[in-house]
Amino acid sequence: MDYKDIKKLMNPQFESFSTYDSMPSNESLIKKYSINSEKIVKLNGNENPFGPHPKVIENISSIPIHTYPDDEYINSRKALAEYTKLEMDNIVVSCGSDELIDLLFRIFVTPGDEVLDFTPTFGMYAVRAELAGAKIIPIARDSNFQLDHYKIKEKINDKTKILFLASPNNPTGNECTDEDVEFLLSLNKILVIDEAYFEFSKKSYSELVKQHKNLIILRSMSKWAGLAGLRVGYGLMSTDLASLSMSVKNPYNVSNIAEQSLIISLEQKSYLMDRISDIIAERESLRKKLSLLSDIYVYPSSANFLLCKVSNVNLEDLNIKLIKDGVFIRLFPSKSLENCFRVSIGTKEENEYFYKVLVNYIQ
Repeated sequence: MDYKDIKKLMNPQFESFSTYDSMPSNESLIKKYSINSEKIVKLNGNENPFGPHPKVIENISSIPIHTYPDDEYINSRKALAEYTKLEMDNIVVSCGSDELIDLLFRIFVTPGDEVLDFTPTFGMYAVRAELAGAKIIPIARDSNFQLDHYKIKEKINDKTKILFLASPNNPTGNECTDEDVEFLLSLNKILVIDEAYFEFSKKSYSELVKQHKNLIILRSMSKWAGLAGLRVGYGLMSTDLASLSMSVKNPYNVSNIAEQSLIISLEQKSYLMDRISDIIAERESLRKKLSLLSDIYVYPSSANFLLCKVSNVNLEDLNIKLIKDGVFIRLFPSKSLENCFRVSIGTKEENEYFYKVLVNYIQ
């Protein structure tokens, strides 16, 4: 039996779906471009340059890995209830927010449904929607990356079941408005607000969860708490939707190590928030310096990254030059992000090195 025969047995959705444009690893970039630089500055993943709280590292060796986690994740949900000011029954713990994105598409979307994609935005929404058999309806944001309510109202119909809205939006960095949320909730669809960067923006719509049964908030421990490698996040939603999600998800979807690290991080939130303040200060410092360069326009950002647009510069060539000097930034294939790159905020030393290398090639 060859692969051609095997493909006949597959779900037809796998015939031509678009894969998520994930970051290449450091190792693959070093090998591909024969990087000689002794210094590697990784600013392409929106990761926390400071890492997790030291107690997370200290505690890992004492966490049992020979037993399954509590399938109800009671301790982490209690800790998250205190952090979010919601009830434990409003909370679902997940293997990163990506797992909940996939789960929500499986719950609400069937083949033939339509999913509105507010482009440019986080690419995982369209990938998971397509795998669920949905037709992707792209709706371009305006020149400032704000939503176009008129276009949304024009395109939405009975085949639309669920809407995803990232705030701050990745990769543009801008927040949605209260008017956006009010408008989208009024459409009587499931509205998912992805608040992966909430701790940087300080703005959340989680308090609306109890008033609006069709609202779901996604959060991540990857960015602010430095737990990207452990894959842990959570969702905030009505008790009915939380109960359904808990019953549908895999029973042991978050490891013991990830759960305990989440709990420790919440206990040490003051320390981590001080680190967030440092990252925000570095973001503003880097933004000001980049804004002085004539060939770069820097978009406003409420997250831990900056989106920059270059002019009079070949971005592909610039990217390769930066890589050869050990600096990794993020480019996007989207037409709406042509000549744009996203740079994550690193430590002061990393940001200074990035700026120094960048200036060498654009002046």
